Amino acid sequence: MGPTLAISFGAGLASALLFATLASGSPLALILFYFAALPVLIAGLGWGHYAGAFAAAIGALALSLALRSQFGLFFFFSVGLPAWILSYAVLAWQPGADPEDPEQAVWISPGQILSLIGIGAVALTLFGIIALYGFDFDAFQAAIREAITRTLAQMRLGEGDREALIRLMAAAVPVAGAVVWTFVTTINLYFAGRIVRASGRLVRPWPDLPSLKLPKWTAVALLVGSIGSFAGGFPGQIAAIVLAVSLAVYALQGFALAHDITRGWGMRGFALGLLYALTFVIGWPMIFVALAGLADVLFDIRARRQPPAPPTPL
Repeated sequence: MGPTLAISFGAGLASALLFATLASGSPLALILFYFAALPVLIAGLGWGHYAGAFAAAIGALALSLALRSQFGLFFFFSVGLPAWILSYAVLAWQPGADPEDPEQAVWISPGQILSLIGIGAVALTLFGIIALYGFDFDAFQAAIREAITRTLAQMRLGEGDREALIRLMAAAVPVAGAVVWTFVTTINLYFAGRIVRASGRLVRPWPDLPSLKLPKWTAVALLVGSIGSFAGGFPGQIAAIVLAVSLAVYALQGFALAHDITRGWGMRGFALGLLYALTFVIGWPMIFVALAGLADVLFDIRARRQPPAPPTPL
C-alpha cells in the first residue's frame, strides 16, 4: 500500500506541475500542458484505478494550495477526473465462460473506450461553458469575441475581414477545444498504456488496435450533430461540438482501418506515413479518413474485404 500511495502522490504532483506550466504562455508549456493527464493515467493503469483517483485528488489539491482553488477545480474536472474514469474503464472486465479462468475475461473494447473519450469531450466542453456562463449563450459569445478581438488587435485587417474572422473564430473555439481534447486524451491513454505495459504492470492484454470498431450508435450521434448544427444559439453550438467530436473519433476509426487493411504490405510504413502527413499537414483529408471510418462502422468494410491471395511460388 505504501509504494502505491507514493506513486500516486508523485503522479498527482507531476500532473499538477505539467498543468501549471500553461501559465507561462510559451509554446513548450502548451505541449507540456497537453500531457498533464499522462501521470494520472500511468498511476491508474499500473497501480489500479484507486491510485489514479488519489493522484487526481493530489494534483487538484496541490494546484488549489499553490495557486487558487479555481485552478484546482479546473484541473480536477478537465484532467484528473477524466483520467481516473478512463483508467477505471480500461481495467474493467467481466468473467468469461469459465469464471475461474482469467484468460477468458472479457475486457472493454478499444472502440468503446474511444466512444467514452468522445462523450467526455462533449460533456467537459459543455460543463465548462455552463459553469462559467450558465445558459446565457450571448454572454458566452461576447466573452469569446472580446478575447479574440484582443488577440487580433495587432493584425492589420480591414473592418469587414476582422468582423468575419471574429465571428468564425468565436464559433470555432469551443468546437476546436473539444476536438483537441479528444485527440490529446487518446494519445495520452495510448502512451500511458505503452509505458505501463513496458513496466510489466498492465493487467489486461494489449488490444489489437487496428481492429478497433466504434459502436454503431456513434453514427446516430454524428447524424444528430449534423442536423442540429444548422440551428442557432446554444442548441446549434452543442450540436456543432457533437458533430466535430464525432468526426474526430471517426477519423481515428479511419486510421485504424488504414492500419488494418495495410497489414502485409511491403511499403506499409511509407503508405501510412504518407496518409498521416497529408492528413495533419493539409488538414482537409481528415474528412475523407473520417468518412472511411464511418463506412467501416456502418458497412463493415473489413469483413467484406477478401483475404489476400497466397504468394505464388517461383
